[in-house]
Amino acid sequence: MAAITFGWLPPAARAQHENTAVAHFPGALWSDVRALPTTENGLWLLGGTALTLVVYQFEDPEGITRQLNKGALDELSDFGNIWGDIRVQAPLALGTWGVASWAGNERLAATGFDLSRGILLSYATVSLLKVTFHRTRPNGDKYSFPSGHTAAAFTTAGVISKRYGGWAGGVAIGLGCLTAMGRMEDMKHFASDVAAGATIGWIVGRNAGRDKQDGRTAWQLVPLGRGLAVACRF
Repeated sequence: MAAITFGWLPPAARAQHENTAVAHFPGALWSDVRALPTTENGLWLLGGTALTLVVYQFEDPEGITRQLNKGALDELSDFGNIWGDIRVQAPLALGTWGVASWAGNERLAATGFDLSRGILLSYATVSLLKVTFHRTRPNGDKYSFPSGHTAAAFTTAGVISKRYGGWAGGVAIGLGCLTAMGRMEDMKHFASDVAAGATIGWIVGRNAGRDKQDGRTAWQLVPLGRGLAVACRF
């Protein structure tokens, strides 16, 4: 005899079909903004702010540059400078979105869609803060705080880690760290600049890559032995 039971549906795979049409972009971007105020994001912001304030007390741009200008660290830092450039990150995001949509790869298209929104929101946030703080860079140029390159690289890391996790997320985080190294090695940013940029990018990226079903109530019939279970996720 079949039995019906009730239970919880664990955090499950995200929706199979995500709307990645161009016309959906403004609404999805606004949804990202509205989704930012969460406990998790608040904790990341608190931790990132604390880190920024701590390194601010001890930063030594000349000393860091000397250390990073040696051997393999110099090469890795130079690559990080390229990786975090908006002229690399923006085409990568848009290209992934466009090409994957054309090829019919829904998952990759959704990733590119998230990356594109994340980069835009991250860049807008960083630009506003740069004008607000108007901090002079270690090399004497303007608009040091926070680091836009680092924010862009960690936005990508946030999206990838949220969507794929595992080794893919680890590699993306590593590339973000190389970008932070490159900005300090090149005397373009202080350590506190890259800490703040990484925090912004990480929060924005993970928010953009979130499961869009979060916060919704979902009911599902799940086969269970000789009966059915009614599971709920909300």
